[in-house]
Amino acid sequence: MLSTSTIAITGLGMVSPIGADVVASCASARAGFTCWTELDIVLSDVKTLESIPLKGNAIGWLTQGFEGTGRLLRLGNAALSDLLDTAGLEAPALQRTGLLVQLPGDFHAQLHFQGQMLVSLPNGRLRENVRREFQEEQSAARERLNHRFIPKLAALCGLDIPPRNGACFFGGPATFIHLLTRAIQLLKSRALDRCIIGGIDSWVADDALKQAYELGLLRTPERPVGFFPGEAAAFVLLERVDAARARGAPLQALLGPVSARKEETHRFSGRPSLGRALFEAISDCLSSRTRPSPDTPLTIVNLNGDEFRARDFGSALVRLTEASLPIANRYWHPPEHFGEIGAATGAASICLGVRAFMRKYARSPSILVALLDDDESRGALILEDGHSP
Repeated sequence: MLSTSTIAITGLGMVSPIGADVVASCASARAGFTCWTELDIVLSDVKTLESIPLKGNAIGWLTQGFEGTGRLLRLGNAALSDLLDTAGLEAPALQRTGLLVQLPGDFHAQLHFQGQMLVSLPNGRLRENVRREFQEEQSAARERLNHRFIPKLAALCGLDIPPRNGACFFGGPATFIHLLTRAIQLLKSRALDRCIIGGIDSWVADDALKQAYELGLLRTPERPVGFFPGEAAAFVLLERVDAARARGAPLQALLGPVSARKEETHRFSGRPSLGRALFEAISDCLSSRTRPSPDTPLTIVNLNGDEFRARDFGSALVRLTEASLPIANRYWHPPEHFGEIGAATGAASICLGVRAFMRKYARSPSILVALLDDDESRGALILEDGHSP
């Protein structure tokens, strides 16, 4: 018997390089599809002396010609419209519905600025003033997005949600746990009956692509480790079970424990990550489960080809083994199919997991989602099959 305060997942929406909607995206990932695109950065192959464009995973049919905020809105409109087409939300329900959206943070922009711009300036007051001005510009840009993005996105989708019910979050993959925690608080406190949560990101164009390349994050013919850039948007509809049942919405899956932790190091700190924060986040989730299950044989984790993330996750697995906690025997990696999708990773991972439950190929009553970031953030959550005994 489910508690009325249990959080259910009742809707999904997504757009990715391998699918125009959540069904196609998840089915294509299940089939192992990828969709490569030549990007704007051209390299020289030292062996053949030929020019080779960088490869990535772009949604050319949707985003070509759009930049910056316009590109994010284009992605968000496609994914949110996909959710709304099947969620069955009517006007009265929207007044008690929240919209929480994760957008890209400025972690990499800050590091790129420090490495590429400040290095040419002498130490002292000038460097400090330039650094402060840059941070103020980034903060002002986030503030503008925080006030304007959700109203514009809602208007594009014809979504009549009160402005007070919307909020933006900024950061990488693990930041999604903070957005998810906020949604849970709003639902369990009964401030809202349901929340649409999601993320939007693009690494394949403009400053994001240039910064990733110049920071040495991308895989190239001369760099065998690193990620392929991608772009995507994904949204998930969360509802309390009582609110979902009141409007006759199907329970596609249940949301289990979530946990966010902070690591002592980041991708560019020069110190190895020892998996402590990710281990603690996963341990929190496994020890907080209310539904009995001996293990969680499937894990969705955003390993993307970067050595730092691989070492961090491997170290966390060692700690889990030493703590006699269950280790998965199957792993899915969203960047394998979509490329690195940053702020969209958390919601996209939920979409993959929930569709696996619905199509009966998860072969597990629960799924662990582990989220690693290039900064200090780490997170984990558990999805439960709402139809399993």
